Amino acid sequence: MDNDTRDVAMRGETALTTARYFEKYGQAASGRRFVGDLLKFGKDGVYVAGQENREIPRGARMVAYMDSLRVGWVCWEDGRPVDDRMGLVAEGFVPPKRSDLDRTDQSQWEEFDGGEPRDPWQFSNDLVLFDPQNEQFYTFVTSSRGGLGALGELSKAYGQRLRQAPGEWPIVSLEGDSYQHRIRSRGRIKFPILRVASWVVAKDQPALESAESQEIEQDQLSGF
Repeated sequence: MDNDTRDVAMRGETALTTARYFEKYGQAASGRRFVGDLLKFGKDGVYVAGQENREIPRGARMVAYMDSLRVGWVCWEDGRPVDDRMGLVAEGFVPPKRSDLDRTDQSQWEEFDGGEPRDPWQFSNDLVLFDPQNEQFYTFVTSSRGGLGALGELSKAYGQRLRQAPGEWPIVSLEGDSYQHRIRSRGRIKFPILRVASWVVAKDQPALESAESQEIEQDQLSGF
């Protein structure tokens, strides 16, 4: 086999391996199946993970797989996701406006406990994190203003770093803060902070194809 033939074969093998990686990740991340354990930041200011809601300590450091960041809308019905309009930021996905989605008749919406109509479409972000200490994958999911803001700040920091050092991902420290609600009787509102602690080479991190995935129901997402 000459050098040109060998190069073509190697490129073909690399492309096939990459294609399988993306296909397997797509199966894990599509719909409302999440990579690893669900990770959320509750109204009590505590990070919890998995179906048993085990507490993740403040200051825990995890690698943020930035090319997994998804944004968009999820439609809930009877406590289960029935549709979504989610896409990867890395692929340039732009979420549609709420007005461009269906289910606009509020008389057909489910209600909160207080009787207020609940929009079935909820704007959401999710991002895969990896804890190198216990080799555990998580998907951080949020629809709260504070959570969306945390991922927005992380994205800005990553975008700036990307210009200088492409091929690196941030190691984030799971932190949080609070502010006084304008209606004082509601107390202080807690929100997550994903503070960039350092950076790592992305290609040296475990492949997402090695992670388990799970389906999530709405009751597991309450309070995030």
